[in-house]
Amino acid sequence: MDTLAPSPPPGHAHERERVWTLADWLIRDGRFLPSNNELFTGFCERMAAAGIPIGRVSLHLRALHPQYRGVSRIWRPGEPLSERFLDHGIEKTAMYIESPVHAVAEAGKRLEWRLDGNRPLPYETLEELREEGYVHYVISPFAFEGLVNAISWATKQPGGFTPDDLQFLKDLLPYLNVVAETKALHRFIGHMLTTYIGNEPGRLILEGQVRRGDVMTITAALMLIDLRDFTLLSDTMNPRAVVRLLNDYFDDVIPPIREHGGEVMEIMGDGVLAIFRRGPAANAAEASKAALAAATRGLAAVANRNRRNGNGDPDLRIGIALHYGTVSYGNIGTDDRLDFTVIGPDVNLTSRIERLCRELDRVLIMSEAFAKNLDRRVWEIGAFELRGFHKMQRLFELPPDEMNER
Repeated sequence: MDTLAPSPPPGHAHERERVWTLADWLIRDGRFLPSNNELFTGFCERMAAAGIPIGRVSLHLRALHPQYRGVSRIWRPGEPLSERFLDHGIEKTAMYIESPVHAVAEAGKRLEWRLDGNRPLPYETLEELREEGYVHYVISPFAFEGLVNAISWATKQPGGFTPDDLQFLKDLLPYLNVVAETKALHRFIGHMLTTYIGNEPGRLILEGQVRRGDVMTITAALMLIDLRDFTLLSDTMNPRAVVRLLNDYFDDVIPPIREHGGEVMEIMGDGVLAIFRRGPAANAAEASKAALAAATRGLAAVANRNRRNGNGDPDLRIGIALHYGTVSYGNIGTDDRLDFTVIGPDVNLTSRIERLCRELDRVLIMSEAFAKNLDRRVWEIGAFELRGFHKMQRLFELPPDEMNER
């Protein structure tokens, strides 16, 4: 017995065969497609091939994501798939509340409207579909655990969907539900890992690097950014204002890191630890060049924010340390609470250098190991004894004329 094959639904033999064929594709093949868009497109194309007179199919999925509340996809035969990400707060807008999607979520059951004729329709979406020539619209809820989603079908076929068509859609929905929820959950896990621990750590964890002690040694350019006077700001501003200020600061310094190929490893209060590498074995010159470019972009963004600050917030002042060295990269912690991070003497050295930014009143300081990778002018600040390191550390900065532009 094939354990992967779905159980055929009850009903007439021909209808059972139509449903079973598409359900079998969903379970065997559709769930392995690389993207939700390909799954949805393939599903719609096969429904049409099975004789269902669909002219438009829309899928509305809730998302547990910090940046958006949900995603809507619309398929029409012969046209590119339309995909729209919906912002948080859309559930409070008239566009959502006065829509069939909200109506079916409230009703918890299938709803349908005949669009032919001149009878008044309750939603603007339905009026627009009528103008496009659609005559019958059906929308059904289907639930992931804790989340209500919806799928709609519309047809231009005279007379609308037949009872057999509607039964086909009803019988097929549970199979789509299972596969769509599985793929949405996998996508959600990937998004959450990327959001909270970064792209590369998230990828490694999804690939199975999950045990405590699963670490590797890499060479990379290291960047540590710190927001100065954060304790004072926290003490003199209300908590909401502090959070907003922190988010503004992160919006200035983190995008340049990602744009130049860096990976944010830790956000530690007001500090950001990032690494830069190129390929399996880091190219020192390329990694260091990328880190410096990200650092100068971040400094410029903060300076620009300060110049156009019109809401009375205090100016942001930051310090950035850059170093090149070897770190241990992987899972560290207890059996039931792991952190994917980087550790090692070179991380500690980067931290010591960053603390000198305040003492020396510098916004950017580079170690000798980092500076020697650069094919450009740098100025030596001097040699310093850093706590925990016996050897004097020569430190460098960009020429004053360049720093004055920041």
